[in-house]
Amino acid sequence: MNIYYLFMSIGKEKVKLEKLLVSVASVKNIDELNLEIVNEGYREYAVIIKNLYNKQPNIFGNLYNYDLKEIKENKKFTKESYTAKAKQTNFTAYRDSVVEAIERTMEYITSYVQ
Repeated sequence: MNIYYLFMSIGKEKVKLEKLLVSVASVKNIDELNLEIVNEGYREYAVIIKNLYNKQPNIFGNLYNYDLKEIKENKKFTKESYTAKAKQTNFTAYRDSVVEAIERTMEYITSYVQ
């Protein structure tokens, strides 16, 4: 793959991540709509990080292997919460793990591309 096209495709993924970050980070309290926003953010992030990992596994391997696992576990805890307080606490951890993964991935892209 031509290095120019590699950088362009990685740059496009960063733009997607920036948009995704805005939508997920704006969510605060758990309700059906906000949970769906975070779930969709997780799904989109998973697709983006998989694409990045396939292009540059040495750079994005840890994010692909560990961040996705952490997000999945936090999503599971949110689902399995019994009380409203626990559900909100776990939802916040779930949302934060998605936000942090997106931010970390954008940092990797910035460091890698420059």
